[in-house]
Amino acid sequence: MRKAVLYFSDKLLAFLGMPALDFDYSHLGPTKLPPLIKTPLRVGIVPTPHFTLMSLGCIIDVLRLAGDESDFSRQVYCTWDVLSHDDMPITASCGMQIHPTKIFGDPSEFDYIIVHGGILHNNERPCATTYEFVETAARMGVKLVGCCTGTVVLAELGLLNGKRCAVHFDLIGTIRRYFSEAVPVTDSSVVCDGNIITSPGGLAAVNLAMFLVAEACGESRSQKAYHYLLGDRGFESVNSTVDHDPRLKCLDRRVEHAVELMRQKLYELCSVSDIAASVGTSERELSRLFRRHLQISPALFWRQMRLKSAKWFLLNSDRSIAQIAYECGFADSAHFVRGFKREYNTTPSRFRRSHWSLGVR
Repeated sequence: MRKAVLYFSDKLLAFLGMPALDFDYSHLGPTKLPPLIKTPLRVGIVPTPHFTLMSLGCIIDVLRLAGDESDFSRQVYCTWDVLSHDDMPITASCGMQIHPTKIFGDPSEFDYIIVHGGILHNNERPCATTYEFVETAARMGVKLVGCCTGTVVLAELGLLNGKRCAVHFDLIGTIRRYFSEAVPVTDSSVVCDGNIITSPGGLAAVNLAMFLVAEACGESRSQKAYHYLLGDRGFESVNSTVDHDPRLKCLDRRVEHAVELMRQKLYELCSVSDIAASVGTSERELSRLFRRHLQISPALFWRQMRLKSAKWFLLNSDRSIAQIAYECGFADSAHFVRGFKREYNTTPSRFRRSHWSLGVR
């Protein structure tokens, strides 16, 4: 079918006097295999009938972008499944449908079970099997998340009695009327109370997914996803893995954009010439601008940024040296160790041991 479409397209282009389509985007894909690691974040999502599609998409896209380098979409650091009682499609409030990727099974396969709701004024309610699955997850100690009106499912099971829960302002009357033992909160994107996490849905679903990623994978991976979503420019105030230089304020826009791209591509093997081309200048001109405004070459600035990120991982994670080297964009462990020793006058292993022995993590 695809060949037929391309053939037809080529014929049409030839008729119009335009060149044939011959595009190859394979170079935009990953250049190295993902590391063999135990996945830090495993999420099961249970959409209820007439769920809200946008907030579900927000959650999955944050997980997708956090789960791999760039936007390659491999499920490396995060995995996610859409769960249901059968393999029939689930209809969203907008009328579109999604298909489950797994049938209800053992809730302990997941670190979090997200119950994701939508509109309530319809005749279709979650089936009994859904309630049984969520209740089993609660008994097993799996962390439960209520997003949008998924929170109502948790309340119906009595799981919110005496607990604070984040709800949409439009839902607060319903919660108070039917679930008086719950404590609704309308001014927070995410509320965590014991083993229960809640979010009002909408765009707050981005904050919810970022919270889950940060808890399991670290702030750096959470902020990487947010930046790829083209979130607002509040990136610098919440990224805990990069020490931001005050000299970056009020600079040439090309330098600002180059530094932004370096942060986005912190985990990738990418050249300074690629960065320069992306901001519309040459490598030589970008070097001149960096030396003028930052008193440092682009390559050295980027290496220091990678090393600062690696230093954060050494202090705040149990990742191996090889894995940190991979995640911070070094060609291999040897390059990482040499660069770290040159910058901090110690090896990564000694640095980690010395701080852990002092209880600094």
